Amino acid sequence: MRARPAGFVLIAGAAVYAVLVGAAGVTFNCTPLVIGVSACAAGLLGRSRRLVPIGLTLVGWGAAILLVRDGPLPDDRVAPAYLVGAAIGLLAAHAVARPWHLSLTGALMTALISGTVFYVAYDIDTLADWPVWAAALTVWGAFEVVRRPAV
Repeated sequence: MRARPAGFVLIAGAAVYAVLVGAAGVTFNCTPLVIGVSACAAGLLGRSRRLVPIGLTLVGWGAAILLVRDGPLPDDRVAPAYLVGAAIGLLAAHAVARPWHLSLTGALMTALISGTVFYVAYDIDTLADWPVWAAALTVWGAFEVVRRPAV
């Protein structure tokens, strides 16, 4: 079995995220954006295009989070901003997936799971800790390294 380069790119993304948030003091609010950019990079550089729509979904939502929490958008319109950001991410995912003949299931599941985790993070404090997300990205990368390609 041959190692998959996309996994190594995700692991590198986890390291960059840990440095940014853990050491450099970048806001935790960048988490979905950094994970999304890491997934896009893994998809493109790691020759695993199926990761790009997943990454774009997170980039759209993550950009909205930063624009509301640390940017110019008013914080009294959080829900619509996040919804628009996720929709833009999904539209970008669709635009990429269609010519590459990729499924949008991963992107849609990413939106569902991310929203659910964000919802329960208000009650489970560890979900708001950057090491959890660095570890999750590392585990995802390790999975991609050893996973068998689809037939």
